[in-house]
Amino acid sequence: MRKFTAAVALTTAALALAAGSAGTASAAPVPAQRPGQHLTLHSWTLLSDHGPGPTPGERLTAQVSARTIDGRAQGHVVVQHVFETSGTVRAEFDVDCLAVDANGAVTVTGPISKTVITPLGGEPYLFEEGLHPEAGLTFYPTDEQHQRRAGWSRTDPDLHTEVVKCGAVPASLWVLDGGTFLRR
Repeated sequence: MRKFTAAVALTTAALALAAGSAGTASAAPVPAQRPGQHLTLHSWTLLSDHGPGPTPGERLTAQVSARTIDGRAQGHVVVQHVFETSGTVRAEFDVDCLAVDANGAVTVTGPISKTVITPLGGEPYLFEEGLHPEAGLTFYPTDEQHQRRAGWSRTDPDLHTEVVKCGAVPASLWVLDGGTFLRR
């Protein structure tokens, strides 16, 4: 029974991770780059969805390696949420857009290639196998309160959310550690 309860809790967490924020993404930003310009983004960040401090018993991270060459984006993103008492949810997507808006927010979008759930003490399994909704991750510049924010979401028709290719995702997370490096 304990394993079943943990699996239910982990699946609920997977839905939350896969769904991201409940808001709808804003319109696509105008990429702040010239035709032929190359962009490279590398990021590893420790995130929190509960506020600007760490969340006991959880570890949420995002890892990004993306680039554009002559306007064509490629790369890979991994968003992983580890729950000490129930297991791990890992969503991965391939980058189809890397954009920087006029305010300096950096967005990567792309279709989710897989979401893997690993219950504590159990075997990993694919969640929503065969589905490839659009996902997005946006890193925002430091705000007036000196906090770094990020937005993460995926298209989910059940929650009426939509991620638009190249569209910024509203800030829903706090960046606690790590860094995001953009080279033009």
